[in-house]
This record gives sequence, C-alpha cells and structure tokens, in this order.
Amino acid sequence: MYDFTDKRVLVTGASQGIGEHIAYGFAERGARLALLSRRAEKLQEVKARHPNLVNAPVYAADVRNEQAIASVFEDIERRFGGIDILINNAGGSFYAPASELSPNGFASVLNINLLGPYIVSKAAFRLMSAQGEGVIVNIGSVAGRDSSPGMVAYGAAKAGLVNMTRTLATEWGPLGIRINTVAPGPILTEAAKQVLYNNSVERIDRAGRRKSVGRLGEPQDVVNAVLYLASPLASFINGTALYVDGGPTVASKEGEVSE
Repeated sequence: MYDFTDKRVLVTGASQGIGEHIAYGFAERGARLALLSRRAEKLQEVKARHPNLVNAPVYAADVRNEQAIASVFEDIERRFGGIDILINNAGGSFYAPASELSPNGFASVLNINLLGPYIVSKAAFRLMSAQGEGVIVNIGSVAGRDSSPGMVAYGAAKAGLVNMTRTLATEWGPLGIRINTVAPGPILTEAAKQVLYNNSVERIDRAGRRKSVGRLGEPQDVVNAVLYLASPLASFINGTALYVDGGPTVASKEGEVSE
C-alpha cells in the first residue's frame, strides 16, 4: 500500500527526531530523498545511520530564508527533475511565560513554525504546479488545538499552520496539489525522553497510562500518518489535520502525579 518507489521527497528538519524517522520511512519504501536542515553535519550523521539514505543530497539552509530555499529547489530540480512530496517538519520553540515573552521571541517562534513552511511550500508549488501534481504534508502539533502554557507563540504558530493548510489546499487543490497536516501529541523521541521525562521509565509509563490508548506515541506513529497522507490511499483527503495524539487524556487517579 505504501510503495513510494522513485518518488522524489524533500524532508525539512531531517537532522534528528521525527524528521529523521520520516525520511527513513520514505527511503525504505523506495523514495528518492533530499534532506534539509540548518546543520549539514547532522544530516551527514543521519545518512551514516541509515544506508537507504546514502545517496540523498543534503542541504544546509534556513527555511525562513526565501533566497536560500529557492536555491535548494533549483538544485532539486536539476538533480531530480521535480518534486513529488514535501514534508514540512522543521520547527522549534522554547519555554517562556506569555507575560515574559518578548515580541522578538514571539516573532522568532512564529517565523520558524509558520513562515518557514509557507516559504518552502511556495517554492515547491513552482515545481508541483508545473507537473500538475504533488503532495505537501505539514507537521503541526496538538499545541495548535489545545492551550499551550509556556509556549504561547508555538501554539499560535501551529494553529496558524492548520489554517494555512486549509487555505493552500483550497487554492492549490484544483492544480493537483494536496496539502494536509499531521498534528502529533506527546511523542517519545530521544530528546523528549530526556527533556520531558528525564529518561525515567516510571514517569513515561505513568504519562502513557493517562492517554486513552494507554501509552505515549512513538516516532513511527507519526511516520505512519505521514505515509498515509502522502500515498494514493489519501487521494480524497485535502486540507485536513490528522491528530496523532493517542486520544483524550483520562482523569488522574487519586494520588497519582499528573505529568
């Protein structure tokens, strides 16, 4: 069902975490990958970890830099002749109470999580519209649906990403370009295990039991959703947000520490 043989795929933010897993998910299903991140050495490490990515070109570029992204797509066009699938995964944030977050801090988070995907999508549009087809999958977050204490700019950006997805799907759908968002909940990347749970098996297990499916997410859960939306099986799905969050959080039991 998920055969991407010779499909030309660009993954942004591919140097670690979910982006790395997404890239490998496509590569092991036959896709021709291009990897983008701000740090080329990290992308080389990703290639060294995954033999199926050994031939993938890497691009050190900031998704907020329109000129740099235009150059990336010019090279992709030269190498691959076009692009079939774009995964907008690059993003980031930091914790700060809304009362203390500076306008510059707010703008920086908005730019990496919302302006960046717009710039990359617009560059992909040039090639996809010429082909008459293409797929874009944006990586959002449940932070764009739920309240996000300590991450007000991140939540606002991810909410904006869902709206942008719907608008671009409306404008570009008639040209053969489908655009959807995958919005993960708590996903156990190596960074999340350390930062959120201090690598504590007990804390991870306790937090997982509070999800209605009884566990936290794994990177492969996000990969599966991305592969589905990028595949022909989702050919009638456009402009939607797919929440990969394990369902509602159940109420804490008496005496149980909430995460």
